[in-house]
Amino acid sequence: MNGKETGKTLLSLLVTKLFFNPIGIIAIGIAILLILVPVFMSMASKGEHFNLENPDSNRNALLSASGGAYCASDGEVDTERWAEAFAAAGVFSGTGDLFLETAEEQGIDPVLMAAIAFHETGKGTSSAVREKNNPGGLMGTDGLMVFGTLEEGIAAMGVTLHNRIIEDGLVTISDLGAVYAPIGASNDPTNLNSHWVPNVTALVSSLGGLTMNCTLASGEFAKPIPDVTVNSNYGVRVDPFTGEVSSHLGVDLDCQAPNPIFAAKAGRVVYAAYPPSGELRTYGNVVVIAHENGLFSLYAHLSRIAVQVGQEVDQLAPVGQCGSTGRSTGDHLHFEIHTGVMFGTRVNPMEYLASPASE
Repeated sequence: MNGKETGKTLLSLLVTKLFFNPIGIIAIGIAILLILVPVFMSMASKGEHFNLENPDSNRNALLSASGGAYCASDGEVDTERWAEAFAAAGVFSGTGDLFLETAEEQGIDPVLMAAIAFHETGKGTSSAVREKNNPGGLMGTDGLMVFGTLEEGIAAMGVTLHNRIIEDGLVTISDLGAVYAPIGASNDPTNLNSHWVPNVTALVSSLGGLTMNCTLASGEFAKPIPDVTVNSNYGVRVDPFTGEVSSHLGVDLDCQAPNPIFAAKAGRVVYAAYPPSGELRTYGNVVVIAHENGLFSLYAHLSRIAVQVGQEVDQLAPVGQCGSTGRSTGDHLHFEIHTGVMFGTRVNPMEYLASPASE
């Protein structure tokens, strides 16, 4: 018997032992699982969502979540919040109508324009806007551009945003920020641009939400973190602590402390604490909000809780700050949706998040 024949015989015996033996079949199943789970986890680390039952629809849900932004429930500027914000906005005081007019002329969202101006100028107090009439951090060949009047600066900012949003199609806060304030830019040695997207998003929320290019349909669950990336999906995964295959009862969303975490939907706070004992301590600082139709949303690992039990919260109201309290490997938000009762049946949160508005 030559070497090839010996090899074939041994292979035949191996296949027989494996496929016609219960223990062998189990071993094969475990091997396949160990191969596939890392593949799914790799997809999750890239922000992709994979659900064995319906991969296409859930991937679409995740893609919509990765490019969206927070919206006003009625698609209109909240005039009360708008007036209050501009009344305490340094040199911008009294220019609220000018921002509205400029945004309308350029076909852009006034809320987004105001949020960017507030962020770029420390809400109307920076030297750039006080001395150079530059409300948008606009750069020229010689550095920050100088305008003769604040009105000229606001007009120039409107044109710039029109070019980026309308002409270039950068309709989400993250896409716009990647160009308007690119991370790693040579003129940003202290990495301030990394705060641009979360800060502008928080300012948008404080002004009542976007009025254009919205992905949130009224009444649905909003994304608790803007432009979200999913780090770990709902369902089967490899536990990062034990290395064993386990069931993940929510989704882990990427964020960095102390970025704000927002209420996914209006409701009443029914839990807001660091659980004193038991398995719930793994959540760290956790907030649970009760919604209509027997639904609950949960926000875990917060570095800070910003609400109290019994408090009524609006959709997109801040509930706390991103963190890594409890059983956590680093800054992120663990987000769950429960049905029936608090800490009851956990369901896939991605199925409840808003989808893009139809064009």
